[in-house]
Amino acid sequence: MKWFNIFYSPFPRPKHTFKNVFWLLLIALSATLFIIIFKPFDIENKTGSAYFNLAVFGLGLVFFLSIYFIEFLIPELFSSLYKNWSFGKAVIWYAWLILFVGAVMFISKSYLSGFRDFTWTEYFYVLGRLLGIGITVSFFVIGLFNYVNRKKYTLLSSNENYLITAANTKSLRLNLNDVMYMVSDDNYVDIHIERNGIRKKLVFRSSLKNIEDQIVNPITPIYRCHRRHLINITGFQLKKNTSRITTIEHKKYKDEIPVSKQYVSQITGLLQIRP
Repeated sequence: MKWFNIFYSPFPRPKHTFKNVFWLLLIALSATLFIIIFKPFDIENKTGSAYFNLAVFGLGLVFFLSIYFIEFLIPELFSSLYKNWSFGKAVIWYAWLILFVGAVMFISKSYLSGFRDFTWTEYFYVLGRLLGIGITVSFFVIGLFNYVNRKKYTLLSSNENYLITAANTKSLRLNLNDVMYMVSDDNYVDIHIERNGIRKKLVFRSSLKNIEDQIVNPITPIYRCHRRHLINITGFQLKKNTSRITTIEHKKYKDEIPVSKQYVSQITGLLQIRP
């Protein structure tokens, strides 16, 4: 069920900042230029009229404004609905966003063409083109964004707060960026954290497996490396790796953690792709 738990994982919402609005505008302009230059889906100017290119740029502006409205303005107007945002909510939200933007683009296109093809078939055709062009251009722009910000790029979910629960004990809220590693100790788990430059150890009554099920998923930096240990992979480096033993150490505090043979390949591979 670990893969299913990803839908309950905290997930960051895009903030209404100048940088995010800029990248959204860049995607809209890139999509417009992509249509004019490459003419996908037989979209081309067959009349030779400059009005065609102007109309394409107009639709690009509509695309930008519709996403800006639903992605930034609506969440600010109804902020209470967007608290405790999770990956599952994000999936539903962006599915709705695609349908909404597709409807706006469809109505705008129909208006420009005199409502000649105002049908459900044409609407789904517009949705298909929107997805095809949008995904192609977005991957390019997002790739450019990640390249420009490659030193700041981190796992999306690492800065979100997770609520850890267990039977017969008070729940615990954790920011995964604070977590260094966790060690199982019979019926308790020692959680080593660093918060605001101060190192602490929290003792939580639970099994390590229970915590693992709640915070370990494909978008968090927490990994199991041993039957008694969970680690935040971003804080560790390889110390020793032989045919008999593999250990890692914390980059700052030099705490040494063993790595079981069944996890060696994954952990060493992850450490190699991180600076």
